[in-house]
This record gives sequence, structure tokens and C-alpha cells, in this order.
Amino acid sequence: MIKVQNLSKKFADNLVLDSIDFEVAHGEIVVIIGPSGTGKSTLLRCLNYLETPSRGTIEIAGVKVDSASATSAEITNLRKQSSFVFQNYSLFANKTALQNVAEGLITVWKEPKALALKHAETILQQVGLGEKLHQYPSQLSGGQQQRVGIARAMAAKGEVILFDEPTSALDPEWVDEVLAVMKKLAVQKQTMVVVTHEMQFAREVADRVIFMEGGNIVEQGSAKQIFENPQHKRTREFVARSTKQNPSALDSCML
Repeated sequence: MIKVQNLSKKFADNLVLDSIDFEVAHGEIVVIIGPSGTGKSTLLRCLNYLETPSRGTIEIAGVKVDSASATSAEITNLRKQSSFVFQNYSLFANKTALQNVAEGLITVWKEPKALALKHAETILQQVGLGEKLHQYPSQLSGGQQQRVGIARAMAAKGEVILFDEPTSALDPEWVDEVLAVMKKLAVQKQTMVVVTHEMQFAREVADRVIFMEGGNIVEQGSAKQIFENPQHKRTREFVARSTKQNPSALDSCML
């Protein structure tokens, strides 16, 4: 479903991603973990060309783009293969929940407005917001806004959903409701790449966990291997520190 080769990204002289290679299978849930500022979100944004890679190729659902020769048409086609859930929701403040979800269907996929609104309503019901259709973002809690963001991504018809720290802006009371929607998608075998600090979610849901540091993939493997038997020293240190900071989260996953 996703194939990334030799992907690098520089901001001025700062090398944020250094020759990244990885693949994601159809229906696989891949969770990317690691210290803050290590390139995780930049990697995710490069997959959707929200950031333009400095070098490398990205292929999603058979659509391949080489950064050395990428055209705007190729980038547009690549973007259609995935959808993005942002940290800060990024909803249109002047549109209702229903309109936010329908917008991409109307403008990108050229669905008739009535059909797009019906489609959007169905998806909002799936994420538990059937009674919030006509409310604006300012009238919704953070958790509800993020669920609108996920509904918008679900409506986008892409093969892959990319989640960039989807709970980082939420108050603790709203985190579980967002993770519950993501877990439901995982059960449905929706292909997902998730950048998160939610270690319990990673351990419960991920088919594969990637640990990044310094713009590199240091180690990757099953959730069980990464959390119970990491091979690299830095992975062991990161997992141990995460466990120390939130011991109940990881302990509960072992029950």
C-alpha cells in the first residue's frame, strides 16, 4: 500500500529525515513512536506532500512520485490516495460538522452536494456525532472536533489515513473517545500510519511499531517485540522512560 525509498528532508541546513525506507501493507496499522523533534510528523507530512521531500520516492496505492521530477498533477493524484488527521483539528470554523466532512467530497471528488451531505452524515453517525451535524467547531469539545477530523479523513476515499499526533491537543478526558474511533477503524483493517505518544494505543492496536530518532528509523517490529524485547539501546531507553512516566498504560496492555 505504501512504499517509501531514500526519503530525505532538509530545512535549510537541518537534515530532518535521512534516507528513510519503509513499506506498509494493505490493512496494516503502523505506529511511529520516538522522542519529540525526531522527524516523525515531518515524515507523515511528506507522505501526503504537505511537506515536499528533498529527495526520494513515495508510492501509495500504486501512485508513485519521485521528488526529483514530481509534477503538480502527480502530487495531486498521490494526495488522493491518503487523508490526513491533524493535531489541531484544522476544521473550517465557519462550517458545520456536516459541511466540514462534505467539503472534500464536493470540491475534490465532485460529488453532487446532496449526495456528499448524505455521505457525510452517515460517517458522522459512525463516529458518534449523529446529533452534532449542524454544530460549528466552536460548539464542539476538543474530542468531538477531532472526531469530525477523523470523519473527514474517512470520507476522503483515500486508501490510507495518516494520523499526526491526533490526541496531543486534547484534554485527557477527551483522549479515549478519539482513540476508540481509531481502534474501530483498526478492527475494520483500515490502513493507517499513526504518529503518537500514546504507548498503550500503540501496544494494543499496532501491527508494527517504528521507533525513530534523529531523522532515522532506529528499529521496527511487532508491538510485542518493540515493547517487550527491543533490540536497540535507544529503543530500550525510550520504552523504559515511557513506562516510567506512565506505568499503568503499559502494564494494562500486558493483562
